[in-house]
Amino acid sequence: MKGAILLFMFAFLQTAHGQDYCKLIKTEISDDKTLYDYTSPYDPQKVPAVRVTRKYSTDPDAGFDNFSVIFQITGNLDDIYTKSLDGGQVEKEEKSLVVEFDDKTKLVEDAIPVSHDVTDDRMQSIRLVYYPLTETTVKDLASKKIVKFSLAGVEQNVAADSATAIQHYVQCMKAMK
Repeated sequence: MKGAILLFMFAFLQTAHGQDYCKLIKTEISDDKTLYDYTSPYDPQKVPAVRVTRKYSTDPDAGFDNFSVIFQITGNLDDIYTKSLDGGQVEKEEKSLVVEFDDKTKLVEDAIPVSHDVTDDRMQSIRLVYYPLTETTVKDLASKKIVKFSLAGVEQNVAADSATAIQHYVQCMKAMK
């Protein structure tokens, strides 16, 4: 019985530890303690590939605070190209980010550029948006769960556990300063 209780307590502690999102954030601090760099855990192969990052400087001569969410969607390689008049391929110029929350509200940025890349094996395209956070968007992302997002009209659903993690990473990084 004692062994079963110990096993239960160990499993509970492991589960509780796994839910401490702030401890999962990668932290880098410069030797002089003026440059701070935080990144949420990220796996480009896991859907959705969403990262929360915050990098700031407390240097009085070069202070900045870059707090953002990076949205990424992988798709067909040909989807980011269009045919040119000479029969070649030209990379599309795409814009637009739409984030839908669980309360049915949306964050819409029609003018934000969508960057393109390709996977390491060069078999798929990657659409990326580096979305800078403001006080208002930090509040939304910290208090609401993302249900889905789209980049240039290409949609990606967000699983509930991923939405919870994103929400917590924003909360954790907001408090870091």
